[in-house]
Amino acid sequence: MPAAILSREEVVSRILQEFRSHGYDGTSLARLSQATGLGRSSLYHYFPNGKEDMASAAMAAVGEIFVNDVLAALNSPGDPRQRFMAFAAQLSVFYHAGNTSCLTDVFSMGGAAALFQQYLSLRVANLMRHIAAVVAEAGFDQAESMRRAENAIISIQGSLVVSRALGDNAPFLRTMREMPDALLIA
Repeated sequence: MPAAILSREEVVSRILQEFRSHGYDGTSLARLSQATGLGRSSLYHYFPNGKEDMASAAMAAVGEIFVNDVLAALNSPGDPRQRFMAFAAQLSVFYHAGNTSCLTDVFSMGGAAALFQQYLSLRVANLMRHIAAVVAEAGFDQAESMRRAENAIISIQGSLVVSRALGDNAPFLRTMREMPDALLIA
C-alpha cells in the first residue's frame, strides 16, 4: 500500500508494531520510516518531536483500545467472576494470546523509562484500582483487594515476559485461565 494513502491510524499501528518488536531504543527512525513507508520528513510532519511523539501516539492508541475493550469488560455488568473471565478474555485478544509485548514492559527500560515512567505509573495504578474495585465487590477488604490486584498485574506482565522468553504462549494463556480464581478464591 503506498504511503500516501495510509491513514494516521495505520501509521501509528505500524509504529506500534515496531516499538513492540524492538523496544524504544531498538527502534530507529530508519526502521520506523521503512515500516510506515514514510520518509523522515513526513514522519516529522506527523510527529514534530520525532520518536518521542511516535511513542506517545502508540501509547495513546493502545490506551484507547485498552479502555474501550479490556477495561470495558472488567467494568461491565455481572458478578465478579464473569467480569474477570471477560477481562481475561479481552486481555488475551489485546495481547494476541500472549504473543505481543506490552508497551508497559518495553517503555519501562532504556531511554523510554525517563520519558514515560510517570505515564506508565499512572496507567498501572489505574488498572490496579479497577481490578481492586471488582475484587472488593466480591467481599474482600480494601488492602486485600489492592494486594490481589497488584498480584494480577504482576502475573499478567510476568506471563508475557516468560512467554516471550520461552517462545511459547502457554504461560500467558494459563495465567488468563487462572486469573478469576487467583483474584477471587479466599
